[in-house]
Amino acid sequence: MDISENIARINDKIKSAATQASRSVEEIKLIAVSKKKSMDLIATAHHFGLTNFGENYLQESIEKISSINSKEIDWHFIGNIQSKKSSQIAQYFSWVHTIDRAKIVTALDAAEKNLKVLIQVNVSEEVSKSGINANDLMPLAEMVIESKCLDLKGLMALPSPAADGKINEKEYEKMNVLSDRLKNHYSPADELSLGTSQDFEMGIKHGSTMIRVGESIFGKR
Repeated sequence: MDISENIARINDKIKSAATQASRSVEEIKLIAVSKKKSMDLIATAHHFGLTNFGENYLQESIEKISSINSKEIDWHFIGNIQSKKSSQIAQYFSWVHTIDRAKIVTALDAAEKNLKVLIQVNVSEEVSKSGINANDLMPLAEMVIESKCLDLKGLMALPSPAADGKINEKEYEKMNVLSDRLKNHYSPADELSLGTSQDFEMGIKHGSTMIRVGESIFGKR
């Protein structure tokens, strides 16, 4: 496995997808999803230019963040949030992608650390997935906006997986519409975290500014 080649290949695909969508590649941030990956692999990816890493599991990530201890890296928490662990998440991460209820807003704000945050929307309306219902988005967004320490930057979603090789493009379209609605209400919330190794080109087509890629960089877990 050659991580440098993987990163170059993904960057080429990002550039191509951005060109097809008449967008600037500079608008799109590549987040390397490094859960279950060693510190050596993270260091290698960082050496080849990556500065944003996403982690799902708090205890695992604390060890990595503490050991690597690089001011050049932005750490993104992209896992489910337990309110009792909110203070630790706030301590170690600069971005949180998975706010989905008022209790979490209150808990993170109580940590009294400035955090860039995204609201997770359950765009596929799957019972098994976290995320707020689209109809409840604006009240939660208003709560984040009115908080002391949380900086609302936009939205995040995990669309349903492709069925029979086909991606449900309507879910991506819906997230683009929701993102525009939020930006019209609160202009600083201009980020959309949408797309993984399997679907980031579709995400870029529909306005994603952050793509979360793990397997295509580090290989299968």
